[in-house]
Amino acid sequence: MTLMELLVVFLIIAILALLLVPTVSGFRARAQRAQCMINLRGLYTATELYIQQNGSWPQIASDDSDENDQAYAAAWIAALKPFGPLEKTWICPTIQNLMQNPDYTKAENVRVDYYATPFDDKPTTPHQWPRQPWFAETADVHGHGNLIIFTDGSISDLRTVTGK
Repeated sequence: MTLMELLVVFLIIAILALLLVPTVSGFRARAQRAQCMINLRGLYTATELYIQQNGSWPQIASDDSDENDQAYAAAWIAALKPFGPLEKTWICPTIQNLMQNPDYTKAENVRVDYYATPFDDKPTTPHQWPRQPWFAETADVHGHGNLIIFTDGSISDLRTVTGK
């Protein structure tokens, strides 16, 4: 094999590797979206168990101030933790990567990437409307709109729901 033939082989391998890069990143994006859907399903199941045990939706107050974001996050994590979800369940892997992987177990980094719909304390209210969102992703990081899980346990994205 001559040097020229060897260079051609290396060039072909390099071109093939470059063609695979977008495919691999596409697989990663789909895996992260699937992980978000698994997280939403875990939050849904834990909330169903919470409602069965306590007779109502968790009553966790929120406001628009930045300092309350961590208190809101900590309250939701604490409310559902006995029913299975860990801190990691509340974290979208795509948002985590975009934030350069902060340690979400530290008190100053506590957050939730899925926000809950507030309901009153009546036992039937969270189940009153089958297409009422229970949890929604905080940002459109998967390119199809924020992921949402509904009362009936189905998961969709905002663009599909709104038709836009």
